[in-house]
Amino acid sequence: MRRPSVPRRALALFAAAAALAVAVPAAPAGAAAVAAAASGTAAASALPSLPAPNAHGLTLRTWSTAAGQSERMGDASLTTAAIFAPHGGTPSIDPVQVSVRVRILLPEDYRRDRARPYPVLYLLHGGSGDVEQWSKPDEGNVTAALAGSAFPGIVVMPEAGKAGWYSDWPGHTDGFFAPQWETFHVKQLVPWIDANFNTVRAASGRAVAGVSMGGYGALRYAGRYPEVYSAVGAFSAGTDIYHPGAQRVIADSTWMAGASILWTGLFDGKFRVTGDTPYRMATVFGPPSGWPSLNPANLALDGKYAPYGGRMALYAGGAGGVGETDIGAGAAALHQDLKDRGVSHRYCRGAGEHQWPYWVPELKDFVAFVYGTKPQTCPNGWGAETP
Repeated sequence: MRRPSVPRRALALFAAAAALAVAVPAAPAGAAAVAAAASGTAAASALPSLPAPNAHGLTLRTWSTAAGQSERMGDASLTTAAIFAPHGGTPSIDPVQVSVRVRILLPEDYRRDRARPYPVLYLLHGGSGDVEQWSKPDEGNVTAALAGSAFPGIVVMPEAGKAGWYSDWPGHTDGFFAPQWETFHVKQLVPWIDANFNTVRAASGRAVAGVSMGGYGALRYAGRYPEVYSAVGAFSAGTDIYHPGAQRVIADSTWMAGASILWTGLFDGKFRVTGDTPYRMATVFGPPSGWPSLNPANLALDGKYAPYGGRMALYAGGAGGVGETDIGAGAAALHQDLKDRGVSHRYCRGAGEHQWPYWVPELKDFVAFVYGTKPQTCPNGWGAETP
């Protein structure tokens, strides 16, 4: 078994269930929305019709304005064989596939026929969260956060399960099915977005960022798919799945939430994973010998973030022993590994908590760094960037 090439440093925690609220699912789409999806048209005039609604392994069920949001934020409800895949026996749910939502925020000047295509930011939610997290007024509030910012493009906020860990699960739930989130996000959703919107259809036009569990997802995807993304931002991210404390968090999440999506399966034991911590870790990530290709700490040591030099940013609290100290220590270790390998990146750390009032300013800082002028100081009143 290949052991991690990093020392067992302080834990970068992955999920913050207390900080990340459980969302209430949207009401089922009405007949008008279903009909609109079938024809590839929008249910609201501000949303464009979709020229390729059924493509790249995805089938569109509905496309309509997101409830309680601006007219330029839409919800695409999709089905895919990746969510869920039968595995290990006869699935306890029928049908195995369930609908998943992707929330999409279009820029105010969005036009399909514009000669200059738009960049895309893939924004990933945290543990125990859902597709609505980044757009809720009391959480990510992305519309307000990016208003007047340097980011001129499309924001894609996909569902990832409350404890999906941005992984294609090699194992299965107690009900013999498994989510394939990496396949859905990277191999299906990215080309589907490019097929339906006026995007820069190259890595140069795509960034990925996320919070907590989603920060792990952003670092994971960036390290594994440099041909897909060209910028990455991690807000209070998980960084090392070899650490025993991180494994306890992940194992607990597979018991409490398992493969649930919004309320789907949240109270169904067949969506959970029982067994000891090694078994639950193997269910989500496979055997430890394969973890280096999934683990940000190892990806950094293996030089996988070199393509992101100058377009990579890490943010964490916990400085001075205040706030998310374990997460901050993990970010500091990853920062040092990147420095040792000459990967230019932005690193901001201060006495911050694992809370949205810190993450929203970090998102603003990230888009200014990648798409505009690098801010002279870090967000959250943290002062100068850490060298």
